Amino acid sequence: MSVDSTVPDVRIFRLIPLSGKVPAFLPGQFMFLHLLDASGASVIRRPYSVASSPSSPYVEFAIDMVGGQMTGRLALTKAGDILGLEGPAGHMVYRGESRAAFVAGGTGISPFMSMLRSVSDKNLQGRFLLFYSTRDRNHIVFSEELQELQKKHPGIKAVITLTREAPGDWHGECGRISHEMISKHLPDAKEFDWWVCGPPGLVKAVRECLARLSVEPKKLKLEGWG
Repeated sequence: MSVDSTVPDVRIFRLIPLSGKVPAFLPGQFMFLHLLDASGASVIRRPYSVASSPSSPYVEFAIDMVGGQMTGRLALTKAGDILGLEGPAGHMVYRGESRAAFVAGGTGISPFMSMLRSVSDKNLQGRFLLFYSTRDRNHIVFSEELQELQKKHPGIKAVITLTREAPGDWHGECGRISHEMISKHLPDAKEFDWWVCGPPGLVKAVRECLARLSVEPKKLKLEGWG
């Protein structure tokens, strides 16, 4: 296991399987992370969305260190420690749709990083738009990589909105995601398949926005947490 830090209170964990083989999964799925005791038995188990592409040689998670039973102990781990993995699981998967729109709040960006990384790895053709809501610039997880993905793949676009600040030199959006914001960047929203992941309040609000934009419920995949 290796550990990295990108933004305050969020840590990136990369797990390399001892077998050398990453468990097969689909972009958007989650796995259960296990903390182990000295004998290798599981003592705490929690689900986290996978952020890495299925083609990566490791499994990556972006975890908000909230100081809970699991994250409190994860905060004490270091590179080289051994953790357990179980899965994958989850229904909010990406299966190669060519018109795909994603809405993330906070560390809800994780499954969409898996999806966008997979799109880039496979050079899939289509339009792929991410709406990403975060409190301020210091809390944009995967900020540099999102810029690189847009440069590398012409079909990928990221719209980042800040909800708690409006810097004068900021060129993105500010405020909560609304149907007006979605329409501004995606006038043909109803023609897209949609994935939404974040706190329940965001998921509910975005679902209402998409209903106003005539997006059919069958085109939605939703996942709330917290």
